[in-house]
Amino acid sequence: MAGSVSKKTKGKKDRKAPVAVANRKRNESKESVGKNPAAKKRKSVKKPSRQALGRQASQEMAKLRPILKDIGSALVDRLDGELAGLARSLGGEDLHGERPVLPQPPVLIAMLADIKALKVKPKKGRVKDLGRLETLLESLSARIPPGA
Repeated sequence: MAGSVSKKTKGKKDRKAPVAVANRKRNESKESVGKNPAAKKRKSVKKPSRQALGRQASQEMAKLRPILKDIGSALVDRLDGELAGLARSLGGEDLHGERPVLPQPPVLIAMLADIKALKVKPKKGRVKDLGRLETLLESLSARIPPGA
């Protein structure tokens, strides 16, 4: 029985050995032809650590803070200027001895209703509240007659 097992094992090895050697040679030749030296260099480059990436992101965010303050103050200044200009033109302060050119009473009533209907929560500091205020100012400016 021992002799028959060895014959089967020996026969299997003999059959598989040439195939395995042939496959190995084919794979080696395909790999060596397809790869270039630059591919090996790319693998050797170290990726930055989490700490380094975190520090870099933190530094970039610190650079955004003054930009945010500039944008915010420019937006607030622009809206404040528009609001002050509208208030002056409706109050007749800009005119020197001339009679103010105001919209018709129904338009003024609608303007007052829009101003009173404005719902904002200033303490929350929401961007959508600034958007609502900006939209209101655009709407009010459009209703002011030219030359006012």
